[in-house]
Amino acid sequence: MAVPDPPAKLAQPADATAGGPAPAGAPPRHPAQATAGTAAIGSAKVTADTAPYVTRPTRWTIFMRTFVPWQLWRFVRINAKMIRIIRGSRT
Repeated sequence: MAVPDPPAKLAQPADATAGGPAPAGAPPRHPAQATAGTAAIGSAKVTADTAPYVTRPTRWTIFMRTFVPWQLWRFVRINAKMIRIIRGSRT
């Protein structure tokens, strides 16, 4: 099993570490400072730590997603189907 990447940390300006009040309109520096109307920055990122039940693609799935001939075939097949549907709707 692969080790998940550590959560990304957002870059903060040098004055954000001073501990003073945030400038007007600036996002909160810490999730605890978020009010009911705002969400903490980066809270939507799902990692293995926050959601360990997330399924991982198999090696075969990854291969098929990156195998160019298969992707070209799917592209041609989907476009042919769309053309057939559009032509059928014009009669």
